[in-house]
Amino acid sequence: MSYDLYVPPTVRRDEAIRTAASALLDAVAERAARTPREAAQAAFYPGHPLGSVEAIEAEIIRRRECEAAETAASLAAA
Repeated sequence: MSYDLYVPPTVRRDEAIRTAASALLDAVAERAARTPREAAQAAFYPGHPLGSVEAIEAEIIRRRECEAAETAASLAAA
């Protein structure tokens, strides 16, 4: 059984790359639009290394604050 992805011959490589990039950007935007609690609930699974939804939520908040500080610092430097 072959697991190769079938791509119709009419789809050009550059078009496929644009479509994949667009889907990735949509997913990133959807993820960023979630509240930290919603994101933590979506990320949690039994055995998660952080152990609980609350711990995941705290990590998401920490990362978002770091990203915001880095963005502010790069804008201030520009």
